[in-house]
Amino acid sequence: MKHTPQTKRELQKLVNDLSINLGDIDTSKITDMSYLFFDTQRTDFSGIENWDVSKVEDMERMFKEAASFNADISKWDVSNVENMECMFAEATSFNADISKWNVGNVKDMTCMFDGATSFNQPIGEWDVSKVTNMGAMFYCAKAFNQDISGWDVSNVRDMAWMFRRAESFNQPIGDWDVSNVEDMACMFEDATSFNQDISSWDVSKVEDMGFMFYGAESFNQDISGWNNVRTMQ
Repeated sequence: MKHTPQTKRELQKLVNDLSINLGDIDTSKITDMSYLFFDTQRTDFSGIENWDVSKVEDMERMFKEAASFNADISKWDVSNVENMECMFAEATSFNADISKWNVGNVKDMTCMFDGATSFNQPIGEWDVSKVTNMGAMFYCAKAFNQDISGWDVSNVRDMAWMFRRAESFNQPIGDWDVSNVEDMACMFEDATSFNQDISSWDVSKVEDMGFMFYGAESFNQDISGWNNVRTMQ
């Protein structure tokens, strides 16, 4: 039996019914999928790979704490999504290939992979040019170590906690345009592998660098040329 929910509430009721196969749900009318599988008890996600998410604008916390989720959602059309805040946060099994996603309209990636301890996919080709918030994006993403050096982060304002406890990450992000970033607090705290040359970063707008490199035991680069540094305890 095919189900065609018209609203987020109707869809939520369907996915909470573990007897319903996700492949039997037509999601083409849905614009909001936020919190949909938050802390879900569902372990069978078969059929979700064929969902039509082309109208969805909000995926905030969609799979947060969905501990067993690792479905193939590589072909999803996420081109209209604007909010991916905490989308895979604490989805500890998730390591599916989403490298081809068109995230060009996303503005918020706060905590997107926070605690996604298995995730390590090549997302370096993503268009993140509209993103303004990457705070805690890879916080505790302990496996992640992909080349994201080509990302256009020129609109990002918040990078606080971005790589905090991302203990594998060590990629050359020295060419990033961080000229609009205002918060870098704890950005590399306990990022124990990171040791890249970021001396050319324009940090003139950064207001908070508190604990930026605290516990980053490998970091040994000359950043003495940075200007307007206000705080870096």
